[in-house]
Amino acid sequence: MNKFIYYLSRGLSILIVLFFGMFILEGFDSQFTWQDSFFHLLLTLIILTIALLAWRNPRIGGWLFVGIGVITALFFHPFMLTGLIISGAFLLTGLFFLIEKRI
Repeated sequence: MNKFIYYLSRGLSILIVLFFGMFILEGFDSQFTWQDSFFHLLLTLIILTIALLAWRNPRIGGWLFVGIGVITALFFHPFMLTGLIISGAFLLTGLFFLIEKRI
């Protein structure tokens, strides 16, 4: 069980980084400028930094993921399915990192 939570938390953090990294490709559309791609890249790099920090120190990274989950839950309307899915992924990843540190 301990190895399962270990790999699950890291796998979820990789999937979150890849999900937000996908939006960088959105900049190739004619409606978007280089600033849009830059902000998507910046967001992805911030999440990647938190994920790498969580790999080194699961307690700090777990709390950062939980914090991002709470911020995104407050930012999106509570009844928007997209906001619940995104904030839920952050919260779940953070909780798995915190559980991993406790076990």
